[in-house]
Amino acid sequence: MKLEVGTFPVHDIVFGTQTRWQDGVLSVDKDELLALVMEDPYIAWADIDVTRPGDSVRIVQIRDIVEPKVKVSGPGVTYPGISGRDVTTVGQGRTHRLGGMTLIACSEMPGFNPDGAHWWGTTSVEGRSDITFIDMSGPGAVTPFAHTINLCLQMEPHQESYADDWNRASNAAVLKLNDRLAETTRGFEPHEITTYDLDYRDNALPNIVFVPALASAEYRFGPRTSLGTNVYGIGRLTEPWLLQPTEMIDGAVFGTYMEHFTWPIMETIVPHLCSRHGQEFNFVGCIVVRSNWEAQAEKQLMANRAAQMASALGANGAIVTTNQRGQRFVETVLTVQALERVGVDTVLMTEEEDNENGNAPPLLMSVPEIVSAVSTGTGGVEVTFPRVDRVLGLRQPDPIWYEEKPPIHGRYGVTHLHDFYGFGKQGCMDF
Repeated sequence: MKLEVGTFPVHDIVFGTQTRWQDGVLSVDKDELLALVMEDPYIAWADIDVTRPGDSVRIVQIRDIVEPKVKVSGPGVTYPGISGRDVTTVGQGRTHRLGGMTLIACSEMPGFNPDGAHWWGTTSVEGRSDITFIDMSGPGAVTPFAHTINLCLQMEPHQESYADDWNRASNAAVLKLNDRLAETTRGFEPHEITTYDLDYRDNALPNIVFVPALASAEYRFGPRTSLGTNVYGIGRLTEPWLLQPTEMIDGAVFGTYMEHFTWPIMETIVPHLCSRHGQEFNFVGCIVVRSNWEAQAEKQLMANRAAQMASALGANGAIVTTNQRGQRFVETVLTVQALERVGVDTVLMTEEEDNENGNAPPLLMSVPEIVSAVSTGTGGVEVTFPRVDRVLGLRQPDPIWYEEKPPIHGRYGVTHLHDFYGFGKQGCMDF
């Protein structure tokens, strides 16, 4: 597929009387955007704010992070299939993006589903080490989003809302704003156009596939759940999906599993590999493996099918990633094993486990077929997070959110800085 991506840089976001992009400034009519959000009866309250790099701001209760994009030519819509959006295959034509900014959705989640099961991200602050937050300044400003201009959509559900209903509503609200903001670029010529022409292949170059193992929430919330990372709006356990890389750039993979957001899966490995297509290798596809299978045979079957798909594509090499520890990592390792066994040279890109002061191995599971690996670190941030002046994400933030936070050591039980896709600068060769 051939996809053009036009970039409209955002150097600042300001509130004004109309929503438009001009000369690098995104002007936002706050009342207009809030009216769009409040159309949904599940949303009881919403507000919009802006934060910039260097602000004494902490963003909390993050539900998802996306980059505003819109298709201006070619079939489909960006972020297809989510909350009832069109499921036409994307990845062709031209897409416009607002570069240098993100749209961050923040809210607490309702605590229970109809079957009485807790949502995995409880709303309590005390006693939780795995609440995700973003500091925009100070030594703890280590996430990519500390260096972008962020439009924060803060929402509250009605008390009677269930987690799945609320997730659909919050996703829909985010994408309403995505569409309105990115539409401001329609009719204008972008400052920069990047063309990804993946139809051409050089037979002298090796063929590479990207194989992300993405957790499904079906095991916990049922086959029709919207919770988790979805492919064209489908989050259930399925056999591997074969996607063109440009489909992923257009947002065919979307959604939050635990605190793993849309932005990293779309804006890191995939566009980087696309940019090298036809020069160093042929990027022949993305094989999305779903994880969270119940039986060992199911896990092995999915790994085998991914390897068979890679072999049928003529892949010589693969990059494999995961997006969660525990049994999801086991399924990821089985995928690496299966790929190597059919002759596909495979690199595992992964976070490490907390080494527990040298008493624990860096990987939860290891097999001889893991012959190449890239570490993205443990997620530890060995600095103190200073007190902040403002907290975004809640209507009435608990005072504890303003306070100084201690250093974070290691990954175990912590979701502050997940990096499964190599956007950070952490690295280790312990294994």
